[in-house]
This record gives sequence, structure tokens and C-alpha cells, in this order.
Amino acid sequence: MSRVTYDAGTMTITVDGLEDVERALGDLKKKTPAAAKVAINATARQARKLMVAQAKARYAVNAAGRRHLKDLVQRKKATNTSLSAELHIEKMRNDLGYFQHRPTESFKGRDVLRRAPAHVKARVLKSSTMTALTGDGANLSKGFLVEFKSGHVGMVQRHTVTERGRPRWRNKDGKVEKLVTMGSPSATAMHSTVWPYVEPEVTEYLYDRLMEQTERVIARAKARKG
Repeated sequence: MSRVTYDAGTMTITVDGLEDVERALGDLKKKTPAAAKVAINATARQARKLMVAQAKARYAVNAAGRRHLKDLVQRKKATNTSLSAELHIEKMRNDLGYFQHRPTESFKGRDVLRRAPAHVKARVLKSSTMTALTGDGANLSKGFLVEFKSGHVGMVQRHTVTERGRPRWRNKDGKVEKLVTMGSPSATAMHSTVWPYVEPEVTEYLYDRLMEQTERVIARAKARKG
């Protein structure tokens, strides 16, 4: 039976084993690549739909994160000579700001003292609870939201030491100038993680589409013979 393989590195969907299609086509087996091409492209579209839905179900992405997940598109279609389809997504910054967090607004100036909570809370997985981003009290500051010039609101923290453990430079007010985005799974990583959950359904969908295309090829051949 034909099955789907998925290369997470290149986000490429290919098909292993078309012998059952060739047997079904019999004398028309030279039409196998044409039938497989249509089935693979339909399967890639279905796989994209299922992967986005599964990622939304697993990860606690906010509205911006959900928009990025849906940026997954089919970049390369299968052809008669290349029976593989490639999915693609523009690099999504692995920024914790794309996941559920409370509060959802950034604070500046006096609002930091007047309105901001002691700690921002966030989570990556829907199965997890909201966790306070407290930092470590020594080298990492607590997490907080910053609105960048692009309009993106990102989750950042101050790193007070370098990777070698040396204190970072501070300005005359004693403030650490180095801000680092708090990391989280990228869109590519999320889609790769959910693939095993959708693979059985995608494989079944592929097989159904292969059989459907095989039947169409045979029907067209019979129609031409009259």
C-alpha cells in the first residue's frame, strides 16, 4: 500500500510505493505518474489543512500566532517527473509574544508602576497552565512586552551577563542595554511536531485519491474505446 513520507527539514511530501496503482492500471500503467501527481497535490493541500488545525489544537497561540500558522503554503507541486510536493512557511520568529500571555499590552513610563502586574504570565501548550515569567533573579530579568517599530509586540527579557558569564555593559543609570527575545517553538517546528498526529489520516487520504485517479484513468480509456 502506498504511504506518505514527510521530510521535516525541507517540508517535502513524497509517496513510497506505487505498485498497487500500477497493478490496478494494468496495460495503462504508464499513466501511473499522471495519476499519482494529481493525488499527491491533493494530499499536500489536505496535509496542510490538517497540520494547521492540529497545531492550533496543541499550541496556545494567540491571534498573531494563528495567522502565522496559516501561512503554511504549497510551494512546489508534484509533476509527472517529480512525484513530490513541498510545503513552505515564511520564518516565524520563535517569540513567546506569539503565544497566550497576560496582560496582552506593553507598558511604558509611569504605566509600568501604575498598571503593569508584578509578572507577565504566558504558556506555549494548551495543556499547560499560565506561568509567571519571573526570570532567575540574577542573570535574567523577568519577561515583559515591548512594542517594536514594526508594530509587533514581542516578549523580551534583559540578560545581565554574557554567554561567558561576564557582566554586560550598563549605562550611567545602571540599566542593562541588552534585550533578548524570549524564545518559543517556531512555526516550522510546530508543524513538524504535529506531523505524526496527522500522518495516518494523510496516508489514508492519499490512498483514496490514488484509487480515485486510477478509476478515472481507466474510465477515460474505456470511454475513448467506445
